[in-house]
Amino acid sequence: MKTFINRYLQLNIILKFLPFLILYICICIFLPRKELYSDEYRYLMFAHNLLNGFYSNHLPDINLWNGPGYPLFLMPFVYLKISVLGIRILNAFLLFASLIINFKTLCVYSSKKNALIFVVLMGMYFPIFEALRTIMTECISWFLVSLICFLFIKNYRSGKNSWKLIILCAFMIAFLAMTKVIFGYVILIMIILSMILSAFPKYRSCAKTSALIFFISMILCLPWLTYTYNITNKLFYWSNSGNMSLYTMSTPFKGESGDWYNLTALSQNPNHKHFIDSISKLKPLPQDEALKIAAVQNIKNYPLKYLSNIFSNVGRLFFRPNVSTTNRVVGYLPAIPNLILVLVMFMAIFISIRYYSKIPQELFFLLLFISIYLFGSLLLSTYRRMFYISIPFWFIFILYTLTLDTIFSTKIKKLLAKF
Repeated sequence: MKTFINRYLQLNIILKFLPFLILYICICIFLPRKELYSDEYRYLMFAHNLLNGFYSNHLPDINLWNGPGYPLFLMPFVYLKISVLGIRILNAFLLFASLIINFKTLCVYSSKKNALIFVVLMGMYFPIFEALRTIMTECISWFLVSLICFLFIKNYRSGKNSWKLIILCAFMIAFLAMTKVIFGYVILIMIILSMILSAFPKYRSCAKTSALIFFISMILCLPWLTYTYNITNKLFYWSNSGNMSLYTMSTPFKGESGDWYNLTALSQNPNHKHFIDSISKLKPLPQDEALKIAAVQNIKNYPLKYLSNIFSNVGRLFFRPNVSTTNRVVGYLPAIPNLILVLVMFMAIFISIRYYSKIPQELFFLLLFISIYLFGSLLLSTYRRMFYISIPFWFIFILYTLTLDTIFSTKIKKLLAKF
């Protein structure tokens, strides 16, 4: 095994991970979805809208259900009339590129052999394979998180700030926010936390750089926020999908734990029918406002039920499938690798708390970035795929904790040494 790994390490970096690209392409080709699935319709629609010179209709018929990041990525391929299968195959290349980027990042903190083992494990993380077969945001988000971690770490490890790396990292964070709008709020919180932490000598150098990167990211998001203000007259308005999720998450009814349902399903539920019928004929913006008011009222009136729903969300985020797949055994298979990964994640976090003085500043700020995102996701109705996109960071963080001299890391090192 050691001889094989040593020979494998001598290969060109593209050849190292080429088997994964072949595997991913085969999944797309031989296990295709025959029809468009779930949000695929909407992303392709927005890409067509952009090609026609607009994104959303103006008031009152706005449609800002998601940000423009992924439709912008799809736009040239839609323009070239690439088939649905061809567009799905792009996911294979995004995950393949992510493996290369993650390998380079992991090599910063460990040997090439350990980095290779971790990237191979990441490449075999089969829950993400489902995203390969869809025109949805998980694969591009996985790629963006991988690239953000690489650029953030490379800039800080270089010993001096590189404007090229700072601007490129800020652009990728902004693009991630345009793809997953929850990151828009994460950016704002990171600016505030970075400015606060800059007052502490231990974190000052990285905090200043972090504040600069996230501040530039927010500036790069201003065109979108300006656009949404122009068509809604609302400041800092990222999308009109969040309040729908907040409403389903805030449900106070017994037997409901915050699973997401669309308006049609809610109108068929006796617990929600009266309210949903009362807002069903409203235009998108007032409907969004009504959902927010109802959700906030539910949380105020039933805070313990909302807290209970958040605990249920933890299970959904890591293990339990959404309601559409709860009756299928295959829906629970991702819980197996997730259970192992989550256990190791929390052990890594425990080690980092115990040896906090040894945690590199750049990893600490990336940990804040990802943790804020995951915590924010728990406040809304959550899917397991929201956890998936954070995994590139967790592999980096876990590998670093193994470099620390602890009982846990020593045992893992001995295990890795057997390969």
